[in-house]
Amino acid sequence: MIKMSIGAAFSETFAFIRTNWAQMLAWTAGAVVLLALLGYLVLGSTFTAMAMAPADPSVAMGAVGRMFLFGLFAAVVLYAVCMLVWRSGLHPGEAPNFGWALQAGPAFAFGMFVVFIAAYIVVMILAFVMMLIFGAAFAGAGGFSPTAFQSGAMGGGAIALMIVFYLAILVFFLWLFGRLSVAGPVMADRLTRNPLTGITESWRITAASQWTIVGFYVLVFILSLVYGLVAGMIFGGIMGAAASGGSGVGAIISIILMALVVYVPQLLLSFALPVGIYRAIAPRASADVFS
Repeated sequence: MIKMSIGAAFSETFAFIRTNWAQMLAWTAGAVVLLALLGYLVLGSTFTAMAMAPADPSVAMGAVGRMFLFGLFAAVVLYAVCMLVWRSGLHPGEAPNFGWALQAGPAFAFGMFVVFIAAYIVVMILAFVMMLIFGAAFAGAGGFSPTAFQSGAMGGGAIALMIVFYLAILVFFLWLFGRLSVAGPVMADRLTRNPLTGITESWRITAASQWTIVGFYVLVFILSLVYGLVAGMIFGGIMGAAASGGSGVGAIISIILMALVVYVPQLLLSFALPVGIYRAIAPRASADVFS
């Protein structure tokens, strides 16, 4: 295990983007086109039927079922794209393995879902125990609830304890996310479909850098938020000027430019962050892969 530095994580992340940005955009664009066509074919008639018979419960139930199936298929496609991007970036020149990606992507998503649901259940049990312990002192079991806070039924000590409790939950999930942050790249690197392999290996190799990883993600979030606000203000002003001038073409161009400048970099960053962390804490002989 190697202790990660934030500088190394940034370096590896942007090296991955610099080397693989075209491939990431190509895979993502292909997935979006596929899902758009499928959505039109699957959901187009559904929305038409709902508009014609809004009060028919059978139509509504059918629409819910179709939307659920479409959402499930979309998740499979998008997570498969993640696996293809990570695999192709870690092993450049290798032919894409669609069969593996369509199995590994959903398996990875399901494994992470199970882990976080289990963590949520543990947190809720601990919260219940705390409410039982401190219930008498802080106005019963509702003393830790947002409703009690809003109603003014809590004293200063109870409010402080509640704030500390919710902050502790936030920190816990950030820490858990950091410990599992490279599970996907591990699966892609090893070409495995077993999410347990990715989760356990991620847990092992992030042990020496767990809080550095949390700090890295917090820093990236802050920088991304600032970048998004600044770019949104700039292009929001341009779009407003174009709209007030009555130029529909100008507004469309502004929207496209805003998507390219604001959302595309965020998308590329979301793909590259896990691999950047993985490369920073698990360098191999092929250290020049991204150069």
